Amino acid sequence: ASENNLVFDYIGLWYSSPEKVSYRYRLQGFDLGWIHSGDTRAVYSNLPPGRYEFQVAATENGLFNGEPAASYAFYIRRPYWQQWWFVVLALSLAAFVGYTLIRERDHRREREALLLREKVESQYEALKSQINPHFLFNSFNTLVSIIEENPGQGVHFVEKLSDFYRSILQYREQQIIGLEEELRLVDAYVFLLKKRFGESLKLSVDIEEASRFYVAPLALQMLVENAVKHNVIARSRPLAISIERRGKYLVVRNNIQPKRSREPSTGFGLQNIVTRYRLLSDEQVLVVRQNGCFEVMLPALKNGRS
Repeated sequence: ASENNLVFDYIGLWYSSPEKVSYRYRLQGFDLGWIHSGDTRAVYSNLPPGRYEFQVAATENGLFNGEPAASYAFYIRRPYWQQWWFVVLALSLAAFVGYTLIRERDHRREREALLLREKVESQYEALKSQINPHFLFNSFNTLVSIIEENPGQGVHFVEKLSDFYRSILQYREQQIIGLEEELRLVDAYVFLLKKRFGESLKLSVDIEEASRFYVAPLALQMLVENAVKHNVIARSRPLAISIERRGKYLVVRNNIQPKRSREPSTGFGLQNIVTRYRLLSDEQVLVVRQNGCFEVMLPALKNGRS
């Protein structure tokens, strides 16, 4: 037998006329009835597992009246891959391999997420570290201008600047702050600027439900600062700055009246904001210049995301 292929050889003897001998056989458990043949061999291929009994009888007259039958009983076992223990073992192995692959995938994703988070945090820390030098640089420029015009106001400005800078340090380690907190910073900053520009600088804020939204620290303040830095502010040409919510954006808008000579600048303010929001939001910062106005549209963050 090979791969459940069986060959049965048999022979019936009748010495006077051997050519008249005929046979019938059957494989109980497989054949439905007797098979008549003049051959001395029976072949079965690809028998399924189970119990069988091969029976064969010979006759010289073709009648098979009471001729005894020889028989051979045997059992074909199931292959090992159909045994219950192998099925259980294979399923257990498959479950273990699947669990291992899933766990490895999850660990790989966790590592990738950790590396990405560390990269983002590193980039964000680098960006935040630029804020304070940027603010100080421009505040000192404002202080120089005030001292040149009114030394007495310069002393008062330094005192207010000290208090304002102390409040800024509270937000240094935060990625986002509440919009209400940011608006208080902007209001304090404009108060300092009015020591220099008076009513030539106008700020209007129109935002409902500010408590629902968040911003990157000092984002609005830096936009107000840039507007002051790059535009003429005079009694005859006042600078009007507005902050409002427009759909899913916070919009900082000012009229354009550029200075003939630019003040010293670090050159990174707006780009810093754009880059920070790229790390915080799926929405982009939009910059629009039209109808004599300059607008910067920041995604309004909710719970840390836009």
